[in-house]
Amino acid sequence: MYRVLLVDDEMLVLKSLEAGVNWRKSGFQVAGKANHADQALQLAAEVKPHIVFTDIRMPGLSGLELMKKMKEIDEQILFVVISGYAEFEYVKKSLHYGVLGYCLKPFDDEEIDVLLQNAAAILEVNKLKRQNSLLELLDEGVTEFSQHRVDHILTEAGLTSGKFHVLVALGKGTLEWEANDRWVGFKLGNDQYGFFVQFSQPQAFERSLTSRSPDCWMGIGVVETDRDIISMTKNLELASVRAWDFFLHGRAGYFRGNDPGREATAARLVKQLTEAVGQKNTALVLELLDRLRLKESKECLTIRDALKIYNSVYFHAFSRHGIRAEEDYVFSNEQLLHLFPKFDEMIESLKALSDMPDDPNDSHGGHGIRNASLKAITSYIHDHYRDDISIQVISKAFYLNANYLSQLFKRELNLTFTEYLTKVRLKQAKHLLHTTELSIREVAESVGFRDYFYFIRVFKKHASQTPRQYKYQARSGLC
Repeated sequence: MYRVLLVDDEMLVLKSLEAGVNWRKSGFQVAGKANHADQALQLAAEVKPHIVFTDIRMPGLSGLELMKKMKEIDEQILFVVISGYAEFEYVKKSLHYGVLGYCLKPFDDEEIDVLLQNAAAILEVNKLKRQNSLLELLDEGVTEFSQHRVDHILTEAGLTSGKFHVLVALGKGTLEWEANDRWVGFKLGNDQYGFFVQFSQPQAFERSLTSRSPDCWMGIGVVETDRDIISMTKNLELASVRAWDFFLHGRAGYFRGNDPGREATAARLVKQLTEAVGQKNTALVLELLDRLRLKESKECLTIRDALKIYNSVYFHAFSRHGIRAEEDYVFSNEQLLHLFPKFDEMIESLKALSDMPDDPNDSHGGHGIRNASLKAITSYIHDHYRDDISIQVISKAFYLNANYLSQLFKRELNLTFTEYLTKVRLKQAKHLLHTTELSIREVAESVGFRDYFYFIRVFKKHASQTPRQYKYQARSGLC
């Protein structure tokens, strides 16, 4: 909800305006009322209003002087001038302060509804600009300018504390905040949203947030952070990892915090498994996979550990038969979720692979397809690179064995399937960075990268610079 501050020296007018307008219909709520300028300035600093309805003529400070001082508090505040005097020349002066509209007493409800709709549209555009700017500043790294800009964006949103919380939510829906919560949100990827939140009651936030989280959220991760860019960036990634804990526990839920003891236990479990896999000790691999399914083990693991477990066991299971499976590596959380709805099913699949007979004909059944058209497959990739596609999806679409398809890519193009798909996506990403005004996050999503941070890492690995740096150089004619 956007916050409204009402200012008029007549209490009857304030009560009439608050009660006579359906604020919630347009996404607003009255956060404060003031009947003189000093009180209005104090409330503006406290409630951080998005829009102020103010009388143009009041004792003491006039409406014009009040707007000027409020602009010094927050230059993004919108104003609607209310008055009993239809004095156009006087009102024209208020336009200098970014006045959205002007209405006479007594009020016309329909007129105010239109003003609120216009205000909501402006505020949504400003919010998107702020969100995109915040993500790009975090990606840019620590400079005096970037830290100053981040502080400014946070303060604009009402986050003034030196510590607050990072929240990442996965799924579809809207989080409902308490009236005094202060937050700024941004989209991280497909059905993935991040928030910096200053809760009004930090000691009760876990209970209240859980009760207000709709069922459509798969997972919510929350981590406390300091205000500096390094801490915010690190904890944003950590909160994202924690949000994916639903995959391990097989249920939607709320997952919080960072536990060094848990991380050490997870590292030990994964190391034991990778060593057993490297030694080709099938019996021990099966035993360790069963151990990983235990509740106390899953409590220690993260989605990152799940990716390591899958890739390690999958690769070595096929390498026993002389089959190269590097192109079948799963690199993103979304890919893993696409293959398996939960961790236990992934473990069962890996157990079956680990226990696969040493005769490759027994495991593949001789289903090699000799007449696959790689041209048709690459054409399909160029048409569908924006989608969540994998070698498994392609193999099903073209009725091919996945391992045969992997070998076909390597033999004909000297690229793995993943390398080819990434090449196509990055080429289009560079084109969009060069030719459009899309934000980095919007470019990533447009070319099929569902995870913002993964896109940044892949782009930097292949282009030896961040997307933001590439965009700047491309626009400057330097590349």
